Amino acid sequence: MASPNLPFLTADEVCAILGYTKKYLYKLTHTRQIPHYKPRGGKLLFDRAELEAWIRQNRVSTQQELENRAEALLNRGRV
Repeated sequence: MASPNLPFLTADEVCAILGYTKKYLYKLTHTRQIPHYKPRGGKLLFDRAELEAWIRQNRVSTQQELENRAEALLNRGRV
């Protein structure tokens, strides 16, 4: 378990939060798709704030948002 004084999570904690297997999490770190730290080549650590930002950057737009965006694009050149 990570220290409550540090903002870092262990691989096990991240797997529990995201519902990923450890194998998949290691694949994400190996391909540098998820922000992580490996101090002195040791244990994998993940910053809580960076993990939250990474999750938030993959937001899926709602149907209404897509329709609004399409309407704005269609009306862009009209006076």
